[in-house]
Amino acid sequence: MRGYANKRRGFTLIEMMVALVIGALVVAAVFSIGGASARHFQEQQRVGVTQRSVRMAMSRLQQDIQRAGYMSLPSNLAPTAGMCSTPAAPRNVPAIWMADGDATGNLALDAVNRTQNGVSADRLRLIGNYATSDQYLVDSVSGPGNVLFLQEDWLGFRRSFTVTTSTGTTADTQRFNDTFQAGRMLHVETSYARHMFVRVLSASIDSTARTATVTITPSLGTDNPCMSGLGRGTVITPLSEIQYSIQLAAAGSNLDARASEVVGPNTQLVREELDMTTGGVLNRRVVLEYAVDFNVDAYVNTAAAGLPPNIVARTGVAAQTAIQGTPWQVRSVVVALAARTPEQDPRFGWTYGGARPATSPLNRFVVFPARPGAARVRQITSEIQTPNLIPRT
Repeated sequence: MRGYANKRRGFTLIEMMVALVIGALVVAAVFSIGGASARHFQEQQRVGVTQRSVRMAMSRLQQDIQRAGYMSLPSNLAPTAGMCSTPAAPRNVPAIWMADGDATGNLALDAVNRTQNGVSADRLRLIGNYATSDQYLVDSVSGPGNVLFLQEDWLGFRRSFTVTTSTGTTADTQRFNDTFQAGRMLHVETSYARHMFVRVLSASIDSTARTATVTITPSLGTDNPCMSGLGRGTVITPLSEIQYSIQLAAAGSNLDARASEVVGPNTQLVREELDMTTGGVLNRRVVLEYAVDFNVDAYVNTAAAGLPPNIVARTGVAAQTAIQGTPWQVRSVVVALAARTPEQDPRFGWTYGGARPATSPLNRFVVFPARPGAARVRQITSEIQTPNLIPRT
């Protein structure tokens, strides 16, 4: 009986305690590994979102930069522009303009420790036909030269502003008014290959697309020597002025950081269309959130007309001087764009001590210097061709 009882004996207290400790250690290890994996996964998700956002913003920049000067001129001041002396251009119309180290952009980046992170913000402006893919033929010009009557059966006009159904043809009045809205300019090219720039005051089109007019200033004048009779053969192109800059999200806006004490201020790369008369903003959209670096350099052709090209790089202030002074010499621009993840990862250390050296890669960003770690950065640098800035010969 004694042997039978011994065979049914359970675990001792020590054995139970050892088993519990081992089990607790296993459970703790599983939770630790699981928590670390979850944090790593979340951080990689944030990095992935940032990287996609930077790529999409660069894609938009590429499209706009390549369109600079489209159906226009590199500049009304270009030696080969062929400008008509009457009327004088109401303002300079460079297809590309850049300010190095823009004061407003740098002030926005100061909110996230610009100097310590070694970043900066340029400002880029582009002028071209961003509203449509067509030019429009002038049928006639009013006596004083301040109203342009467009040829409604011109293919480009019909493609842009008419809708044909089984019941007939109607005008897309909204698109017409948006294209020729006040605040934009027109590039006017006559049948004699002479060029003029004028401002749009107003535009109108009837519902059947049989009468379409654009009122301009300054007027083209009576019997303008650059134009044939009644302006026949003249084509016009609507021009938009697009600006890229880094700005702080407006306080209280839907893009203002809700928990700024956690993620810091939202510095955004913003695309704006400017009123070409007043400089005000006609429309605005955010291209990239948590943008932390935006720099524009250029390759320019310094050779005199008629000589083989001499392409040289221009960076910083030298790029600004070349782009502002001789936009017709620009052959490509080099854009560097970077954004950070919103949160600062305490496990991703700030390794520079003080400010990031200029020679070190921009792969981390410290938003809160008093806290450990840094945000991760994703950066893209791209050379973008500017085919429309090559002067016509």
